[in-house]
Amino acid sequence: MAIMYLIVITTVACLLLLSYKLGRTTSSLKYTIPLIAGIVSLSVVVISYFYGGLTGMGIGVVNFAIFIGSIISIIILSLSEIIKSKESPMNKS
Repeated sequence: MAIMYLIVITTVACLLLLSYKLGRTTSSLKYTIPLIAGIVSLSVVVISYFYGGLTGMGIGVVNFAIFIGSIISIIILSLSEIIKSKESPMNKS
């Protein structure tokens, strides 16, 4: 179970860092990168069910953890944008 937490935390940190770096140049990439990671990991989870066995279950569990990490990073990015938009009018007044 500890490896799942490590995978989720690493995924969130990597996606947030990558989204921050690439989001400064083009803001559309900020949400696209975690979304693509989530779609790819979810598709691998579906494929792992067809693979079967313990290997398929292992692949599915790891990719499900990556999916959860990408969803958490999208939520964090959205909340940070909401907070920034609410703070901006206050600072201008």
